[in-house]
Amino acid sequence: MKNNSKKYIPYILITPVLLVILLLYAYPILMILIQSFNKVSIVDNNYTFIGLDNFTNFFNDGTFRFTLLLTLKYTVITVTLKLIIGFSMALVLNSETYFNRTLRFLTLIPWTIQQVSVAVIWKWIFDGNYGYLNYILLKLGLIEKNILWLSDPKLALISASIVDTWLGISFVSMIFLAALNSIDKSLYESSKIDGANSIQSFRHITIPSIKKVFIITGTLVSIWTFNSFNVIYVLTRGGPMRKTETFVIRIYQEAFEKFNIGSSSAISVIVFLLLLLLTVVYIKLIFNKDGENLQ
Repeated sequence: MKNNSKKYIPYILITPVLLVILLLYAYPILMILIQSFNKVSIVDNNYTFIGLDNFTNFFNDGTFRFTLLLTLKYTVITVTLKLIIGFSMALVLNSETYFNRTLRFLTLIPWTIQQVSVAVIWKWIFDGNYGYLNYILLKLGLIEKNILWLSDPKLALISASIVDTWLGISFVSMIFLAALNSIDKSLYESSKIDGANSIQSFRHITIPSIKKVFIITGTLVSIWTFNSFNVIYVLTRGGPMRKTETFVIRIYQEAFEKFNIGSSSAISVIVFLLLLLLTVVYIKLIFNKDGENLQ
């Protein structure tokens, strides 16, 4: 009897955690799924079943393709910048410099600041009339007149990507720095003995050793960037001319500006499925066909 009762102890211990997960995650997801098939009245919380109308309306209004391509463009630009700059910073921080610890501390500062506060500061910097960026560029003679960074449809998206990149490179650089520190230093010493130069060591030791970290970091950052809301909303609110209206901005607009809860929930389900697909790709990249971790 004692042995039989002991096997239930782990399940009893994790029950409170499972209940919290169900309340915080499963219930909201279920409600969004239900609302996506209904027309929801915010006045009396009345649900009217309309089937797939919320989904078909979103696909048929001509904005799905536009929003998808825009979100993917924003994600690709931002993630590419984060990975390239973050990895470059990690290489610098991993080198033996006198101010190494100070540089590592300074690198973490952007990650500790609230996103909304950062976005407000950058909105001021990018201001087309009084922003410091235009002021500095004019003083240096690099431009002849003020540039409307956030009001120009051609520049708004890249401007938002720059701000999101500034926020995310701290985390990315620290992840890559930890990966670089985990590489066995004897591998570099052996390569020097064999006559390999720095570029060859980087290509044949550094890159293969952190390949898995690159995949994991790139996938996670892609998911976070795909869902990025604070930066774009504070900077442009989806404008100008909907040139920064990503999926999450559209979800917010449908729910809190148009009060179309059903349509907002339907778009949320679509985004969930897209991210689920990305997660499946992530798992396939991390694990090989035999279920073993990539080396």
